[in-house]
Amino acid sequence: MSAVTRNQVFTAVHTVGGLLPADMLVRISEGKATKDLRGLAPADYRIPGSRSVRDEAERHWDNLKSLWRELREKLPAEPEASVRPDSTGYARTDWVMPLFEALGFGHLTPVGASEIKAADDDTKSFAVSHRRDDTLVHVTAWNVRLDKHQGAGSPAPQSLLQEALNRTEPHLWALLTNGRQLRLLRDSNALATAAYVEFDLEAIFDGELFSEFVVLYRLLHASRFEGRDGDTQWTCWLEVWRDAAIRLGARFLDDISEGVRLAIKELGTGFLKHPANGTLRENFDRHTYHAALLRLVYRLLFVFVAEDRDALHPPETPAEARKRYADYFSTARLREQSRRRRGTSHSDRYEALCLILNALGKEEGLPELGLPGLGGLFDDDPADAPLRGLSLANTHLMAAVRHLAVVRDTEAQRWRTVDYRTMDAEELGAIYESLLDLVPEPNADRTFELVPRAGNERKKTGSYYTPSSLVDVLLDSTLDPVIDAAQHRGEKKAAEAKQTDPEARETVASELLSLTVCDPACGSGHFLVAAARRIAKRVAAVREQTPEPPVERVREALHEVIARCVYGVDLNPMAVELAKVSLWMEALEPGKALGFLDAHVKLGNGLIGATPSLLRGGIPDATFKVVEGDDASVAREWLKRNKDEHKGIVTLDAEMEESVSVTNTAFGSELRDLLDNSPTDGLGQVRKLAERYHKWAESPAYLNALHIADAWCAAFMWEQTETAPAPVTQRVFLSLQSSDGKGALPETHQEIVRLSQEYRFFHWYLEFPEIFSVPDSSAAPGVDPVTGWAGGFDCVLGNPPWDRVDFKDQEYFSVVEPSIAEISGTARRTAIVKWAAEHPEEGDRYYADRRKVKSSFLFLGSSGVYPLLRKGLSVKGVNSLQTDQLFTERFVSIISPKGRCGTIVPTQIATGASAQFLFQELTQQGSVTHLYDFENGKREKLFPAVHASYQFALISLTGRGLSEPAARFAFFLGHPEELADGTKVFALSPEEIALINPNTGTLPVFRARRNADLTTAIQRRFPVLVTEDRKDGNPWRITFKHLFNLTDDSDLFRDRSGLEAEGWELQGNIFMREGERMLPLYDAKMAHLFDHRWNRYYGLGNDDYEHVPLEDKENAYGVAQPRQWIKERGRIPTVRKSKEITIAGVDLRLAELEWERDWLLGWRDVARTTDERTAIPAFLPKAAVGNSFPLMLPGTPAKLTAALVATQSSLVFDFVARQKVGGIHLGLMTWKQLPVPHPDDLAPHTAFLTPRTLELVYTAWDMHTLAEDLGDPGTPYIWNENRRAQLRAELDAYFLHLYGVSAEDADYILESFQTENGGLKNNEIAKYGEYRTKRLVLAEYDRMAQAGLSLENPLVDGQTYTSTLTPPPGLGPRHPAKTPDTA
Repeated sequence: MSAVTRNQVFTAVHTVGGLLPADMLVRISEGKATKDLRGLAPADYRIPGSRSVRDEAERHWDNLKSLWRELREKLPAEPEASVRPDSTGYARTDWVMPLFEALGFGHLTPVGASEIKAADDDTKSFAVSHRRDDTLVHVTAWNVRLDKHQGAGSPAPQSLLQEALNRTEPHLWALLTNGRQLRLLRDSNALATAAYVEFDLEAIFDGELFSEFVVLYRLLHASRFEGRDGDTQWTCWLEVWRDAAIRLGARFLDDISEGVRLAIKELGTGFLKHPANGTLRENFDRHTYHAALLRLVYRLLFVFVAEDRDALHPPETPAEARKRYADYFSTARLREQSRRRRGTSHSDRYEALCLILNALGKEEGLPELGLPGLGGLFDDDPADAPLRGLSLANTHLMAAVRHLAVVRDTEAQRWRTVDYRTMDAEELGAIYESLLDLVPEPNADRTFELVPRAGNERKKTGSYYTPSSLVDVLLDSTLDPVIDAAQHRGEKKAAEAKQTDPEARETVASELLSLTVCDPACGSGHFLVAAARRIAKRVAAVREQTPEPPVERVREALHEVIARCVYGVDLNPMAVELAKVSLWMEALEPGKALGFLDAHVKLGNGLIGATPSLLRGGIPDATFKVVEGDDASVAREWLKRNKDEHKGIVTLDAEMEESVSVTNTAFGSELRDLLDNSPTDGLGQVRKLAERYHKWAESPAYLNALHIADAWCAAFMWEQTETAPAPVTQRVFLSLQSSDGKGALPETHQEIVRLSQEYRFFHWYLEFPEIFSVPDSSAAPGVDPVTGWAGGFDCVLGNPPWDRVDFKDQEYFSVVEPSIAEISGTARRTAIVKWAAEHPEEGDRYYADRRKVKSSFLFLGSSGVYPLLRKGLSVKGVNSLQTDQLFTERFVSIISPKGRCGTIVPTQIATGASAQFLFQELTQQGSVTHLYDFENGKREKLFPAVHASYQFALISLTGRGLSEPAARFAFFLGHPEELADGTKVFALSPEEIALINPNTGTLPVFRARRNADLTTAIQRRFPVLVTEDRKDGNPWRITFKHLFNLTDDSDLFRDRSGLEAEGWELQGNIFMREGERMLPLYDAKMAHLFDHRWNRYYGLGNDDYEHVPLEDKENAYGVAQPRQWIKERGRIPTVRKSKEITIAGVDLRLAELEWERDWLLGWRDVARTTDERTAIPAFLPKAAVGNSFPLMLPGTPAKLTAALVATQSSLVFDFVARQKVGGIHLGLMTWKQLPVPHPDDLAPHTAFLTPRTLELVYTAWDMHTLAEDLGDPGTPYIWNENRRAQLRAELDAYFLHLYGVSAEDADYILESFQTENGGLKNNEIAKYGEYRTKRLVLAEYDRMAQAGLSLENPLVDGQTYTSTLTPPPGLGPRHPAKTPDTA
């Protein structure tokens, strides 16, 4: 983050730390209201009549000018270092106080001796001079420097006021002045450096800068600080403007990203068109050319920032050298001229620019221009080769610079100058990353474009850029505790050594500088920069003995922190370069070289690498699984060979070790000595360190260790064909540790190296041996048995890619052959085969890329590096791996036992089946600190390119040596600010999570703390339906089954027209012919609570259905018509995989399940918490049933089964279900973990439950077999809506009592069945004019309470309880008996 930064529009306005960016100040100064910028009208400033804000400012200006002239007679202008004190106090009384009166503050209230009390410490107070309501105003003496200590133990005024804001509740904004400068501050614990807007009052009034006084007046008027409608400062106009600035900043990133894209286009075209660049055109490669252009643009941006921050020249640079550079060579001059000149065909400007860029990469720099050697980004690199020696016409260079210097403000519809002084490293990173979704496209006319991938709208910057508000939440919970612990350790060391200041402070600082923070998918380095700022601020705070240290001290500490504490890894080479640029920019100090980061920021696939534990086990059999492109017979042969070598059947060389050596302690020691004892202030020193590091990294012992680990990984990626090189089997693997490597053929060694480069294997314990220690013995203290290493990072942070490990043809061909990307399905597969045949070289590349993804999946899912996610692949229905979940398991594996990690990933990691074992392990160990779930677009789109309804979570975890007694959770948040609402956040202990979902350990999705409390209480009372790890865990003896799969078994389905054409006759909803039957195929849409006739189909489309009319439900012979039918008996002939086979029909499938009843039951898998009801079980007549309605077949008597369905149909059961459904499915995993009484507990209640359930279900003749099994030989009950409502109300009230729900909680549960657009409550109000269900249920609840209903005390109809229905439940009106005609 920049230090004090002057924008290019104002002379006397300074912005620091991005509190309100310069562009927002420009908008405020213009005084024009927009949809994003309100509160600028005269009435908003309490200005009466027709005067404008500018008129009012001018009225005060004249008076203040005269006061300033009088002040200057007594206190003339002096250099900052020698300002004399105002011994009479004239400046305060006759200048500062009138200034505040002019700004509408009136008479400021002195705080006095009581001071401002800290909210978090009764003994701490702050000597702030004044206040006005919630606004703190601190006025210091005239000669006091706002950023300088006021003596021992007395912090700088800036530090004092910032800490007061941070540690008090009502005070959000404050003003600080000495009469010469006036600053605006805001509460912010998250900011690592100072953040404020400063007005130079001396410059404004000495220079009579009225326009800048108007800005001051508009921004600092008292009305800006007041909460609207008497509310707190959170609603004041300053806060509104700050929120607007954040939103506009995100849009500005898109605007400037477009400018960068156009600049690259202009440069790319200019180089290609220049007549002197024939070599470029002859040897053109668009990808290397694109990479070189990106590096050139980033060098330009870096110089823009360095110049505008006055950080390019060393402090001691002679004035004449600075002037020579500024007048003839600076990019500031180039940017200014680009706005006024088009340029010529000459190339002198580019030659001058190259002189500067090349000089920054030389140790000696360019003394004539005062330029130091920076190195880093300016070092000569092979990636620069495509542009070496090229010429570029001035016209193209000037156009490119113009695109970078000014951008089109899409919101204000005007051109704006880009202010690089205030641009953050993260913002530059976000701009760069927005370009990564664009592909280079050279044209025949020698023009160059960056175009979006076909089939995808270009992703906006926001899709990559993690909002700082989210980053801050993770840093608060993940990094801050680590920093606090380090400070405590340092203080303890200093105390034990009996040190005194300043030695004690430096001991604490050293402990802080020993912290290590890593982002394994670092991208632009956003998290790394943010983490470095926090650590640096604490280091500076310790050294300066103030929580809010001066900016200069923080910047000095940043240089140390970035050199020592920060680590990053990324798979993309340009992203690695970008992360370095972001860190260099953050640590930029005038005159100092860019630091050496190669040892800490590395290129590699952080997911694919070996661990010592797995290496010790040798080559696993899983290595030889067949993937796309393999020969199965070759794979079997190699598998057998590997098994034999593991068993010792194959003779090994006598000197061959039985396991590989994986210790890295020598590497770690060597690297620590190398890095800790090398100064890096000058470029020559940096390059000497780089030379020593690369010499160490190329040592034979280290390269051999890498080769062994590479070989283990390569074994999974090996092509298993007759023509492939000899594979890495166990014997070959063991032989690799010999110095000569003769145990393997040269072709094998070559293939290991090739695969390592292709997949970019990354072995954490070898890449960072100073972080991970691998002793000789795996049983050594501190060694993680899963990974085989000890140690780890103190903190791991990141927002890894949200993606599946899958090859996407559409995405691939959007670049290679867009016409193929535009088609889908079988047509695309056919087109690919044809294309590959016509383009054999490109076809081979396509199949190789597909194989790369498939082999990666094999490694990730089978190698054992991710044991918990591998276990998840064993769950039925889980066949994919999520990159974000893999990174989460990786994060956990690389933190130290006392470390912490934080990540932003889709919420599915905690609620879905694939990561259930990972999350269960984390919760059971007490590793979860918090999980905060966000709905991306609930309040505003936090990630603009992600769907508004997408849910992601901020997860904070501890290392295995720590344990949280309870984790904090919040769901469906719209913005991090909502975390301050105590009702949104609740705590669950590991035991409570296991109680709620004992089988999977996954999370329910609670919208409020009360939901969590209710669910926990209910689940303490009743067990889940099936507990999988207990022998007695299925007391209902239920068999679960998908009877038919609607996709895989679709070849068995028959439609109406086809059956009728073959002479089948429809009777009800069953087709008959010659004694055979075709049974209807039910799916989830056709059934509902106590209703097997909910919807019916009238066509074959998914949406060709309608509600069954009431008249049909009132007809005992009415049925629900399906889309399709399936044969009842015997087997069904079909063709699958080109083979003629027969498949079992309905009866055979039910016989396999040993189900002998002529009715079925199950539940609707498709379920949403926004529907009227979510958990929907139902009885069905015997039929074919699709997988959207899973069957649940108990082994209990029919009456108990009916009681089970009644239980699962109740509102209280549904309430719990709604806490556990995170998407649109209520799958088996969730259904098993819903609370149901034990059959023995429910049996005494069947006399009450069965009659009501029977009357609700038995309304048609096709359910008569169920009635008979329930002991009722009578005719079906008549469908009566009002009677059914009362019956269901009695059941719902009954189960509220059985589940132990109080009257107050019963009301709450009933109220929860509503949404903004409907739900049970709102739908009933619209239909009946009241929430009928609630009225009926609560009335019966009260009557049953009076009757003493409990789990131990069932109600008895006619004795302890009398229904309001006449006739009573179970004795309701029935249809007439069948006659010969109706039968």
